[in-house]
Amino acid sequence: MLPAICHPNNASAILPTPLGLLPPAPFTDSLLRSPLLLHIPHASTGIPDDARGDFEVDRDTLDAELLRLTDRFTDTLYGDGFPPAQIVAADVSRLVIDVERFADDAHEPCAAHGMGAVYVRTSSGAPLRVVSETRRAQLLDRYYWPHHQRLDAMAARALEQFGRCVIIDAHSFPVTPMPTQVDFSDPPEIGIGTDAMHTSDELAGVVHTFFTDRGFSVGVNRPFAGALVPNAFYGRDARVQSVMIEVRRDLYMDERTGSRLSRFAEVQRVLTEFRVLLEGWSLARGSVA
Repeated sequence: MLPAICHPNNASAILPTPLGLLPPAPFTDSLLRSPLLLHIPHASTGIPDDARGDFEVDRDTLDAELLRLTDRFTDTLYGDGFPPAQIVAADVSRLVIDVERFADDAHEPCAAHGMGAVYVRTSSGAPLRVVSETRRAQLLDRYYWPHHQRLDAMAARALEQFGRCVIIDAHSFPVTPMPTQVDFSDPPEIGIGTDAMHTSDELAGVVHTFFTDRGFSVGVNRPFAGALVPNAFYGRDARVQSVMIEVRRDLYMDERTGSRLSRFAEVQRVLTEFRVLLEGWSLARGSVA
């Protein structure tokens, strides 16, 4: 049964990608440095010209939603110094397509808030756009499925080379609650999201210890739950491990303006240390049975 909560998982349980049909992926032709992959789904603010006409709100409202919903700077916070060939980042804003939702609204709890793979409502519940089934399919075909095909191919490459794959699903979250949260209590500074099959107890423990040892308040599956797993391996192959990291935005940015705070470099340093630690763990770790 699918979970009855909003979480960042994708369509993998609904439309798995057969391994034999993985697309050619030139970026995986060279050897990976490690089994660690970095997934950055919500850093982009890009809205292509051909998608702007879909929105029914004015420019100010659209800009406000971009500020509210974008995990601004997470590409820089998590990815500094990491090989670009091991990063899978969404090409467009989540307002265009959210690559971390189930593709089928019937299986996506966040669709109840108008925030499924294709958002039709703002974070406050107001109308955002009206999207026909034809247009929805076009958006999925152009942005959603290619993203997941890239991630599938990257994970397959890691398994081929190392016999395992570990994914950091990189996020941030606002201080004021989102309608898609699973926990509305006082938000921790760091949220850790796990998957029952694809986040081992050992991995969860390594992550939790890292952040608590550095003085951060940590929540497990709060304020958001889950961790993205590539479609081709979701529920099938526990050698693919994933953990979601959510950094509270007021630690590194001014949420009113979207500008960086003076602590930005400190938070970036901590996340880089975490990534280096997890990369070493992934290299030393044997294949998950």
